[in-house]
Amino acid sequence: MQYLDMIQKQPAHKTALITETAIYTYGELWREAMNIRTTISPDEAVHYINSTTIADQLCQFLAYSGSHDVPVMATAVSMLQKPSPLVEVPSEACMGVMTSGSTGPSKILWRDVASWADFFPIQNHIFGITEQTILLCQGSLAFTGNLNLYLSVLSVGGTIVGIDSFRPKTWLSYIETYQVNAIYLIPAKLFLLPQIAHHQYMTVHHIISGSQAMGKQQAQWVQQIFPQSEVILYYGASELNYITYIKDADMTEDRSVVGKPFPGVDVTIDRQTQDIVVMTPYHVLHVSVPMSLHDRGYIDAKGNLHFLGRRGDICNINGKHISLYRIEQTMCEHVPIREVAVLVQHHGHADVLTAVVSGASVPITRTMLWKRLRPYLQDDEIPKVCISIDRLPKNESGKIDRQALKKYISAIGMT
Repeated sequence: MQYLDMIQKQPAHKTALITETAIYTYGELWREAMNIRTTISPDEAVHYINSTTIADQLCQFLAYSGSHDVPVMATAVSMLQKPSPLVEVPSEACMGVMTSGSTGPSKILWRDVASWADFFPIQNHIFGITEQTILLCQGSLAFTGNLNLYLSVLSVGGTIVGIDSFRPKTWLSYIETYQVNAIYLIPAKLFLLPQIAHHQYMTVHHIISGSQAMGKQQAQWVQQIFPQSEVILYYGASELNYITYIKDADMTEDRSVVGKPFPGVDVTIDRQTQDIVVMTPYHVLHVSVPMSLHDRGYIDAKGNLHFLGRRGDICNINGKHISLYRIEQTMCEHVPIREVAVLVQHHGHADVLTAVVSGASVPITRTMLWKRLRPYLQDDEIPKVCISIDRLPKNESGKIDRQALKKYISAIGMT
């Protein structure tokens, strides 16, 4: 089976993809992919896709997946590393995705069709995806979450509204114009919508989000403009697919809770390291399971997984081990801000925690931080410097770009 076969099985006249540049029915999408397939070179084993539009990315992916020239979704950053055309491709691979390359050398994660397609019925049932779904997504298909949701919706004959531009007003306009009934956005993008919406959107029934924290209060804030919606937050990884999920009815004010495992997935905790260990048949090729990505957490008495950040988030501040993730989550809960990134800056012979915040409703002073955070954090965990900016820089997946943030701080003379 190929992903293109899923497209061919759907009613040819039904709308499959709506973007800012093009609209495709299932028949048109299949024909465009087949036209591209006739141009595939017999001498290549890998085809890197780094197009700037969603429509082009999807058409190329469908054309090359299942051919001898395996498609690899690549971000702009990863392509700057000039990946080798001589890379060895596993014989069973139908696709590859390059890691972002924003925090180290990019690598290719290979998948066969079954590692995603066999899970589509499970995730579609939990996410409420059917042939009636009209799902809005924003951003490049190089973000694994986007590509996966596109394919799962198309596998059942739904419709994707894919937005290239980062303009939240455009997202709301498309929701209204095309009667969108499901949304997939990471929390940082999702939280922009209540800030600009002037009325409620009653057609939206399912909101899917992941990759970042969300608590009950934030879910309810989003539901103020989407009052008919159910919010689902998932925890997953490119290497392992979906791991756990939680619905808004089960959320609490504890933003570390990421729910219970998806069916067929088993989660345990390494007692010595607190690493989250995952057993799943839906992993990328050539990895051993059970597997840990060095995310830290624990499982509570109700069986819910709590995400405590990545092992790399632990830093040494003047001889003490400190979790940057814990500080960020505590600030989001107790300081009037929308987003925060905590960085370690070197001042003289000392390491200093610097918080960069956006969406502050009032000036954030050291005195305020001390008063609001001291009941929850140790003295060494409270940032000594706080910088307010309009918006934190993001990478192509919508996550905070910490390298860009460090350059910004250096440029304004705060190092």
